[in-house]
Amino acid sequence: MVFSLPAYILLAGGVITAALAFKKPARPPVICASAALALAAWVVARALTSPVHYLARTDLLMVLAAVLVYFTTVMFLRDQRTRFTLVAVLVVMALAHVVVGAVQFKQADNFMPLPGIMRPALYEWRASGFYICPNHLAGLLEMIGLLSLGLACWSDSRPRARVLAGYCALMCLAGVAISGSRGGYLSIVFGLGVFAILSLWAVQLRRRGGFMLTLAALLFGTVLVLGGGLLFMSQSDTLRTRLAQVYDPTNMRFHLWKAALMQYHLQPVTGTGSGTYLYYGRQFRDVSVQNDPMHAHDDYLELLAEYGLVGAVLCGIFVLVHLCSGLSGLRRIGGEQIPPDAPGRSHELALVIGSLSAIGALLLHSVVDFNLHIPANALVVAFLFGLLATPMGGATQSDDAPIRRAGVWRWLVVAVALVLLAVSLRLWPGEIFAEKARVALRDDRNVDALGFAQRGLAWEKENPYLYGYLGDAQHFLTLNAPDPARAIKLHEDALAAYSAGLKLFPQDTALLLKQVQDFDQLERFAEAEQDFQRLFRFDPLFANVYAYYGLHWELQRRMMAAERCFRLAQRLGESEISPRALQNIERMKADPVSQAIMSALPDIDLDLPAERVLPTP
Repeated sequence: MVFSLPAYILLAGGVITAALAFKKPARPPVICASAALALAAWVVARALTSPVHYLARTDLLMVLAAVLVYFTTVMFLRDQRTRFTLVAVLVVMALAHVVVGAVQFKQADNFMPLPGIMRPALYEWRASGFYICPNHLAGLLEMIGLLSLGLACWSDSRPRARVLAGYCALMCLAGVAISGSRGGYLSIVFGLGVFAILSLWAVQLRRRGGFMLTLAALLFGTVLVLGGGLLFMSQSDTLRTRLAQVYDPTNMRFHLWKAALMQYHLQPVTGTGSGTYLYYGRQFRDVSVQNDPMHAHDDYLELLAEYGLVGAVLCGIFVLVHLCSGLSGLRRIGGEQIPPDAPGRSHELALVIGSLSAIGALLLHSVVDFNLHIPANALVVAFLFGLLATPMGGATQSDDAPIRRAGVWRWLVVAVALVLLAVSLRLWPGEIFAEKARVALRDDRNVDALGFAQRGLAWEKENPYLYGYLGDAQHFLTLNAPDPARAIKLHEDALAAYSAGLKLFPQDTALLLKQVQDFDQLERFAEAEQDFQRLFRFDPLFANVYAYYGLHWELQRRMMAAERCFRLAQRLGESEISPRALQNIERMKADPVSQAIMSALPDIDLDLPAERVLPTP
């Protein structure tokens, strides 16, 4: 959240200024606004009542920010010139992403323009722009690209402006191509299909002919764009290979979706709460899923799992109401608003067709990714839904009655902005020090990490990761401790930090694994064993759990039990601890004395959950 909180602070400040500056804000459409408030209220309620409060903060703050963007759009930003300016800002930001993405694609070295932010090595050539994940860049570019295409084809701007908008749309499509996002590829094709259908409908609504000509132009444009895109991608071996993998029956997403469905069945009506997929995804992980399943890679299933049927129904109503509003606005604009002697284009028509196409693309992309959990993308979506809620645009209301009624909405928006501003200002210092502590640990600056974690905890005492960073710093400082007594003291301090973090997040596998290491180092094996039993309950198929369980038995000289755990970890895919440990055990077996000692100790009857799932080797 350290990166989203500054944006929330600026957003909240801007909304408060706008709300106080506008003398006559427009009244929001009641049905659309009510649907938006109902969905937001349920998300806020489940976030405030979630089992792990810190994990729920991301959704809580993001939905408050989305509410502000939505109501600012429908109440204060009704003027078409203002809306076009905002769209232009989004297009410029998208082009900046594309430029950075082109460098990443060409160099294939995980280049990132912002210092301190690193991409996972697995992305290599895949463009992600200023994002870490290429899939989220594709989600942004598909929306802005289709919005730009709407301006190019349907706005009543000068020809040069429309040509520029068309160029920006093509650059966004190229950005999706080099992102390597297979979900992005499918979403763009779907979004272009929606755009074509809406364009034909708009032509038919005008009742002035030209339907067949428009159909021919759309077919030609589709062949040109898709054919050109395929030709462009065929020139690159990596893109060609990626395109051939659009359908992959072995993809990990299927296992993540299954875990989300299992989580849903725990509390079908109300859901398990915001952010809970992080640990239920671990608990229900498949043996082939060893990367941390932070999200379900399906916004709908994650919504269903965390917010239940209530959240799913409210979300469905919200989407349906706004799609109907957008389609109704398109019918009115195309059939009534455009004068008979006009060229058949309008700014309102461009924004409505572009927004509907962009939302259509994102709705499909949300089946395979989690763009709606990325604050930047979620706020763009809120803006697009705001455009659909008020497709006719127009200036503010003029009669007194709507103004008085709009005043209630105005102060509601101000109240939400004040809450978001206050919470973000309070949380930001703690998040800054948490991020500094994380980076310091990554760079082996353990003394600095200790200081940053302590300063962070002076601001924030409900972040379990801050306690984890504090414990990590103390744990690693034992490596250079001047004497055993100092090392023991650091281990005990680390245990206290991990324990405090686990009180906030009892199911966290990472904190539990760190705590068992310090218990083992202090030879408090019984307490370590209790934590391992918790680990088997919370994350029964995680390879690292079995690798550390092997170390736990190795420290007690129970080599047969240790070997069994190491081999199980290796079968699950662990490759750092278990191979070296097994080599050491093989050397001990070759030594007669060590072999005699190992044979003298009785075997231990271990109940390892992974053995019940994995086939017998």
